[in-house]
Amino acid sequence: MADLYDTYAGALYGYGYRRLGSTTLAEDLVQRVMTRLWQLADRYDPSRASVRTWVFTIARTSCIDLHRAQPPAAATGDVPEAPGPLVEGIDAELERLLHGELIRGALELLSADHRQVIDLCYFAGLSQVEVAARLDLPLGTVKSRSFYAMKALRLTLEELGVQP
Repeated sequence: MADLYDTYAGALYGYGYRRLGSTTLAEDLVQRVMTRLWQLADRYDPSRASVRTWVFTIARTSCIDLHRAQPPAAATGDVPEAPGPLVEGIDAELERLLHGELIRGALELLSADHRQVIDLCYFAGLSQVEVAARLDLPLGTVKSRSFYAMKALRLTLEELGVQP
């Protein structure tokens, strides 16, 4: 747990501060996430996602819970603290990294054939005709693999709560 805390507490705090606009709530987020990690440790499945993805998926859910639990600012008279540009830049980078990590984890769950077609089409920039020629497959097979790979990828990302 100490290693998890040392590795992720700062990034979780920055994520919470940007999302919730309060140092107190950001600290609460770190505490909630670490508690959930401790409680759910036996449920972690490395074949589904990396530790980082798992940590920030819990953080995202906890952040939503913390936000919902807060009374509206108008009712309390409190004005949330405004995050500075440095925090916003760090959080935007963290959000981008988290999204990328979630996509990488979802790609790892695809079959080797599906992942190969996705890699060539979307990351190498080849057309389906070029992929078919490179893999020596019929064009229809490449189209089917691409379609089903994207469908599986979309479903996996939806399960993780990510907008594809």
